[in-house]
Amino acid sequence: MFHLSLRTKIMICCIGLVALLDIMVVVFVRSQLSTTLRAECLTKGRNLAGHLAARSEHLVLTEDVVSLQRLVQDLEDSDEDVTYAYVTDRTGRVLAHTFAHGFPGDLTGVNVPRPDDSWRWEVLETEEEGLIHDVAVPMLSGKAGAVHVGVTERRIHRTIAHFTGVIVIMSVLVLLIAFGLAALVSWVVTQPVRSLTKAARKIRDGDLGEQVVATTKDEIGDLVDSFNQMSAELLKQHKVLDDRNRRIRTAQEQAEEERNKLRAIIDSMVEGVVFVDAEGRISLCNESVERIWGIAAQDLLGKPLLDCHPPKVRTRVAEILKQAKARPGYAVTREMACPKGHYRLSNYSSVHGQGGRYLGLVLLTQDVSERVQLEQGQKALRDQLFQQEKMVLIGQIAASVAHELNTPLATILLRTQLVRRQIGDDKSLPDLNVIGSEAQRCRRIIDSLLGFARRSAGVWARMNVNDLIRESLALIEHDLVLKGISLEAEYASDGTLARADADQIQQVLLNLVTNAADAMPDGGHLRITTWCPSQEDSLKIQVIDDGCGMTQDVLERAFDPFFTTKEPGKGTGLGLAICQRIVEEHEGQIEIDSRPGQGTTVSISLPRAPLEVTTSD
Repeated sequence: MFHLSLRTKIMICCIGLVALLDIMVVVFVRSQLSTTLRAECLTKGRNLAGHLAARSEHLVLTEDVVSLQRLVQDLEDSDEDVTYAYVTDRTGRVLAHTFAHGFPGDLTGVNVPRPDDSWRWEVLETEEEGLIHDVAVPMLSGKAGAVHVGVTERRIHRTIAHFTGVIVIMSVLVLLIAFGLAALVSWVVTQPVRSLTKAARKIRDGDLGEQVVATTKDEIGDLVDSFNQMSAELLKQHKVLDDRNRRIRTAQEQAEEERNKLRAIIDSMVEGVVFVDAEGRISLCNESVERIWGIAAQDLLGKPLLDCHPPKVRTRVAEILKQAKARPGYAVTREMACPKGHYRLSNYSSVHGQGGRYLGLVLLTQDVSERVQLEQGQKALRDQLFQQEKMVLIGQIAASVAHELNTPLATILLRTQLVRRQIGDDKSLPDLNVIGSEAQRCRRIIDSLLGFARRSAGVWARMNVNDLIRESLALIEHDLVLKGISLEAEYASDGTLARADADQIQQVLLNLVTNAADAMPDGGHLRITTWCPSQEDSLKIQVIDDGCGMTQDVLERAFDPFFTTKEPGKGTGLGLAICQRIVEEHEGQIEIDSRPGQGTTVSISLPRAPLEVTTSD
């Protein structure tokens, strides 16, 4: 943007005003002259056309075309303003014209007078002649035809241009005179202002008390007097301010020294120090906060305190901010878990000023992750030691129970054999056979409990898994019906031979079926299937229920010894752990797939027994 002096502005205003008046005069004179000349041109054209019409009436009626042609040609030659002239009959046919190259078709039907018109005119625009006024006068009220005369504006334009040039020259002279007068007036007016500007610059540069001599008694003189008074007052106040600034600088230097000392103390602290203003935003923090929170200090400044905490603890932090604002002297300590296994111990203290006005909150934070991890490790070691002690105790109890139960079981087996001999070893008594086989299975189950603490060799043989499943289901099928559980079994047609301990595999099956029944307290559907994958040398067993299912946390600990979700007294937590040990001893695998509310599927994979090949000599 241009910066103009006051003198220049005065000169521009004066010259601009005179120039505006000159332009208005030129425009007005040109407009009036143009209007007058056009009116005269139109009158002249009307007179010429009327005179030509009066002289052409007789020639048109007598159809003297030669004389009519000479008449219109004489009219064009007699006046330079006449561009063309032509005569038409009452049908619009052109009888005579002055066009050297033939009558132009564009004029046909142009400006045709009506019977009640005494005359008619129309402005035509052409490329060669410019604007032409076509004046038409009817002959004998249009009964004999009409006369058209075209009058050009060339002479009008020349006259206007001549007068415009004269007026412009006069305007330039007036502008030159106005420029001289404006320069003189502006110099007289701005001389005191320049003196004031010069004095003001000296004051700006530090020369206070500068005075200006007043040369006039008008408003500018009053301005000079006010300026002199202001300059004197500035000199007086400058001395007062200089003394006051000297004292302020001393106090600021002392405050800066104390602030630097306090900042050094805060930065040297091991604990993270954070100050939160009254709006809940961080306005100060030390270097330890970067290490503890893992966020750069420049990213923390101005950030809301709530945004610096995990979403799950923001409600507690918001409550602390609310309490700190409402209660002077409020202080509280909280331990918070953070992402990536970190823990922070935070001390919150409110800060209030005079009158109880809330200023903010001071937060001291420490990284206690190592201490918490050490405590968690110690707890895990204590739990592991306690678990080992329980395993030892279970082994001792199992040995004692085995000793106590083997004696009555032996008596039961002995009595069963005696009864069978007394009745002649009749094998048609199925109940007696069930008593004997179940007593044998109880003895082997006791051995399995002992085997969980100390491994022992079982009875291994080739067996048909389908037959073993049928025998196991026969034992508990009645109990499942009473609980409202429907049973479905689907067996593979062949390839279900495996080398295994029948009692241990039966124990696994009964344990899985019992667990499935417990997961369906209101009844349900239990499905057991066996099949042999074509690409694998293994046998698959699946136990599928539509019970309550397991969560991910329970599923991850399902095979842990002594872990159970059943009520106290209804489960020991050893069932699945024993099943896993038995399957792994058979070089197999056991897997569980379960989702809450969608049931549970237990899959067992056992290696198939090789086919026996017999040879004969």
